[in-house]
Amino acid sequence: MLEKLKRILLEFQERPIRQVIRRDDPFPVLEGKATVITGMRRVGKTSFCFQEMLDLLAAGVDKKQLLYLNFEDDRLFGFKLEDCQSILDAYYTLYPDNRSRKCYFFFDEIQNVDNWERFVRRLLDTTNVQVILTGSSSKLLTSEIATAMRGRSVSKELLPFSFAEFLRYKNVFERLPEHLSDDSIAYLRHEMEHYFMLGGFPEIYRYEDIATRIEILQEYSNMVILKDVVERHKVTNTTALRYLLTALYNADSQKFSVTKFWKVLNKGMQVSCSKNDLFAFMDYLEEAYILFRTELHAPSEKAKMVNPDKVYMIDVGLVKAMLEDPMTNKGWLLENLVYLHLRRRKCEVAYYNTVDNKEVDFYVYDKLNRRKILIQVTWSLNDPQTSKREITPLLQAGKELGIDKLYIVTWNEEKMLDGDINVIPIWKFLIDAW
Repeated sequence: MLEKLKRILLEFQERPIRQVIRRDDPFPVLEGKATVITGMRRVGKTSFCFQEMLDLLAAGVDKKQLLYLNFEDDRLFGFKLEDCQSILDAYYTLYPDNRSRKCYFFFDEIQNVDNWERFVRRLLDTTNVQVILTGSSSKLLTSEIATAMRGRSVSKELLPFSFAEFLRYKNVFERLPEHLSDDSIAYLRHEMEHYFMLGGFPEIYRYEDIATRIEILQEYSNMVILKDVVERHKVTNTTALRYLLTALYNADSQKFSVTKFWKVLNKGMQVSCSKNDLFAFMDYLEEAYILFRTELHAPSEKAKMVNPDKVYMIDVGLVKAMLEDPMTNKGWLLENLVYLHLRRRKCEVAYYNTVDNKEVDFYVYDKLNRRKILIQVTWSLNDPQTSKREITPLLQAGKELGIDKLYIVTWNEEKMLDGDINVIPIWKFLIDAW
């Protein structure tokens, strides 16, 4: 094992670190704690680590101070906890001077080593090493990491590319200019159409063929079901699970009632499944980062419990790949984009019902700017009935909650309404120009 590890470590030293598209969020590093990058499969966790490696090299760190191991390497198949000491032996045999220097150990797919956390805690306690971990979301859940690491870790949730990161990939803007020209605005609108069609999973940008993109995204969904739900939780009723996920992809509203779906599944579709199993499936899918849920903003816990959660999916491109007609539910997908952007900004998000039971899509507490915001999302306000349906509850909610930051996000409209409501297009919302 020692000689094998030496060869693998030397291979990393000999290969150039590939260039990556920079992510918007900083790489989280705290002295004395392991950094754990979590997120759905294929969102770019390994590339995020490469970004940190490149930054370390740019800051003057010698590449020999970096160690990288991917535990999905077939040469490390069957790697056990008792083999972990060999990592240190191999590394310090190759680079003995590094025993007295700060080093950076990157472990990819660490979940393949049972009881890995014991080794990582020992590294933190006994060596001058910064530890960075990534792994499939099926086994590196934030709650489990906190327990396993006993407070010795900091976690970072990584989502698919934001619109700004997508623009960076397309070499449109490395940095958005402070003032946008008419040509720049036209180009942003054009690229917004592409982003709305493709979503944010980086791999599919390499392919021009639509069928190939769809096939790749569908495989992502299948892998989550198989690896992160069925295998992890030993689910046997895979038929009900797949019907549930299909229903979530095809929903025409963010609100999703498990009880209503249970009735349709058992009575209308003749698929046997308990309600408790469906609730568990929802939890499993959220753990795997394929969906997220928000609850009603209300002072009463009872009100939160009797009102259904709103459900948002990890990526609009993934949803479209799973739809028979990807042009349906445009408003639903637009709202999904807004939610994902708010999540990236670390906002606290809920939905709100006015006293006369009219819904506002988002009650937002923006922790970065310490402000409360109300947001409605609609494809267009051109229809008078749609306009009234969106504006009336927004104004009412603002009065009830004492919030004056009121927004309506649309596909391409921009104006002020009644002096109180700021209507902005989605492209502008996603680059934080609001």
